[in-house]
Amino acid sequence: MSRFFSLLAFFCGFCFMFTEAQSNINVKINTITYQFTNNNVQLAKMKLSGNGKLAFEPGLIFAYEAFATPTASLKINMALLIDKVQKFAGFPQVLMRFRLFNAYKHSMTLGVGSAFYFRQTWAGLQGYEDENIYNGDNDWQYHFAWLSGELEYNYYLSKMSNLSVSLSLINPESIGLSVGYKYWISKKSKRKRGCISCPSFH
Repeated sequence: MSRFFSLLAFFCGFCFMFTEAQSNINVKINTITYQFTNNNVQLAKMKLSGNGKLAFEPGLIFAYEAFATPTASLKINMALLIDKVQKFAGFPQVLMRFRLFNAYKHSMTLGVGSAFYFRQTWAGLQGYEDENIYNGDNDWQYHFAWLSGELEYNYYLSKMSNLSVSLSLINPESIGLSVGYKYWISKKSKRKRGCISCPSFH
């Protein structure tokens, strides 16, 4: 746990260096998720498929992003969810992001980094089997992942806003679909290397 928060503090400080550069805030609603393992899928209470792998896991994801170059940025996500067994869960996540393409009103970015996943313990649920992934006590379970990620699509709405759709690793075993709104605090390129969104589309 301490390793992640040290890393988070480092990236927060690094992002602060770029507060006068291109930056944005983002709020998304997490919707459906898909679990790519079979661990405890039978426990799902909000399942959308018979095997429990596809489920409804509502929540909010808050993010701040600051650009170091016109095509690379640092992003911090904070997610709060109700998981598939109706327990409280979430994660802070730190990502290095790279733009894959930017064409007219469309753009896509890939983010890779680390995350600290937590949830209210499943250990007391009937039929629960230890996945050997999470640590924790009687109340909470947690897992630090060196490798986490996000694929994000953005559609231009106005000069300062985008519609954002993401596929993100919401826990070590599941990917989630989220939809939301991105607001640009600034589109000014601090180092004057060219506009990331010329001719203002991003």
